[in-house]
Amino acid sequence: MSKRSAGLFAAAPGVPARLLRAILLLGCTALWFVGDTPGEDLAWIGAVAAAAIVASVLEQHPVGGLVGRSIEVIVWAAAVNFTGHDLSPLLPYLLAPVFAGGLLARAAGASMAAGVAAIALLVTISAPQDDLDVKDYSIAAAQWTVIALLGGLVAAWARRLQQAAGDAQLSAYAEAHSLLSQLYTVSRRLPGSLDPRSTAEALVEAVARTARFRAAAVLVRTEGDRLTPLAFRGEDRLEWDTELSGENAFADAWETEETQVRRVLFARGPNPLPPTDPGNSLVMPIRIGDRITGLLGLETDQVDAYDEDVLAEITELVNGAALRLETGVLFDQIRELATTEERRRLAREIHDGIAQELASLGYIIDEISAVAAEAGQHDIVEDLSGLRQEMSRIVKELRLSIFDLRSEVDRYGGLGAALSEYLRAIGTTSGFTVHLTLDESSRRLPAETEAELLRIAQEAINNARKHAGADNLWVTCRIHPPDAELVIEDDGTGLGPGRADSYGLEIMKERAARTRAMLEIRPRNPRGTYVGVRVGLPGGSPPPVPDRRGKLVPAGQSEESGP
Repeated sequence: MSKRSAGLFAAAPGVPARLLRAILLLGCTALWFVGDTPGEDLAWIGAVAAAAIVASVLEQHPVGGLVGRSIEVIVWAAAVNFTGHDLSPLLPYLLAPVFAGGLLARAAGASMAAGVAAIALLVTISAPQDDLDVKDYSIAAAQWTVIALLGGLVAAWARRLQQAAGDAQLSAYAEAHSLLSQLYTVSRRLPGSLDPRSTAEALVEAVARTARFRAAAVLVRTEGDRLTPLAFRGEDRLEWDTELSGENAFADAWETEETQVRRVLFARGPNPLPPTDPGNSLVMPIRIGDRITGLLGLETDQVDAYDEDVLAEITELVNGAALRLETGVLFDQIRELATTEERRRLAREIHDGIAQELASLGYIIDEISAVAAEAGQHDIVEDLSGLRQEMSRIVKELRLSIFDLRSEVDRYGGLGAALSEYLRAIGTTSGFTVHLTLDESSRRLPAETEAELLRIAQEAINNARKHAGADNLWVTCRIHPPDAELVIEDDGTGLGPGRADSYGLEIMKERAARTRAMLEIRPRNPRGTYVGVRVGLPGGSPPPVPDRRGKLVPAGQSEESGP
């Protein structure tokens, strides 16, 4: 049974019954045509058809259905008695009312219809008929009654299975609604609104009061089998070797599910050598039950800093934060999936709706313009040509909007790959030259942070493309988790007065606040606009950015403290 037919079966179980009645009536009529039967037999087929229509109408009510099927069976029995008894072309039709009884009233309905048929047939057998062979008639009637009853019981069984599946699906929806309602309530009440970064930073803060370290990080596993740092404290950049496929303390802790304590610092760099710097390093699994959800990493120059007492205290802190951390990560994943699906839905709606309508209008304008040209109305042709160009521009903008909505960070490629692909598409359709600078480590930012940074970049780039009249666009992306920096500059007309109906800058600020990033939007020297967003970077002057000639120069930002 296909999904569509199953849905029809569930929503209107009377439809299959009516369909079977129609099929059997057509089959009985065909038997009448090929058989050696008198002409008045066709009138009985019409009587059965009329009774079938009445039964189909009455089946909308349980009691009415029982009455209608009983009338239908009685008319059928009379028709069989007067159309050849055991050779009647109407004998197979008994399947229809009995099947309908099983489908609509379960086993009781099928048994009731078959029982009424048996009684009606017995009454007709007892009536005196000159040409009636009682034995053959009784055998044929019994056979078709049993066959019909079996068909009705099969229908009742199928209906029961369908009802059970529907109840299970309804129960699943009810459970999902309950869980989502609880999640919504909890997310509004809990501190940090289920933000995994807040939980990770709180864990690092708690560990700092218990153990010494020069650097600490909380990392979780994301898609692509990578460890993503949610919180980090200590050095300017997290350069530890955290590859789960490598030979390091993090890979060993994940594989063995046991805490790793070593008397050397963590290995560093993309192709690290075995660590030799003396000190103490610790990697502790963050687990829920038997499943690891993340890792806590600590290192210090002090030897033997993580003894059994310290480990016990850290373990207690980690166990207390594990459930909150995993809940926040799951909540972020659910929110990201919902956001991605909604953006795809909007892209489909725009593509199948207004974009197609505008394209059709463009064809109509082309036809009108051709007619005007043949009539020699060149002023109208010129006006229509301008209108056609404007509509082409609008369709082009809609297609770019669809591309924006469908652009997302690949689970394996990362923000740099997504940004490069987006800029390639923009570069082929815009009038400016794109300069891209990428400095991306092998580690990844959290998925939500990458998505928000991509959306901020899209908004800034679109503002430059639509309104700035720029010749050049410079995009600098530096990612060293948990830190990241994204700078978008153009040499256009610069920031103008904001419109009351423009929300682009506000949306960028909201996205930056959601990831707790610093957003700076200011005029660029000597002309143009500067948009910079920084995640987790420490205070100090920002790194240089390329000027209009591609030369690296100081960005000119005043010193700001990190978050």
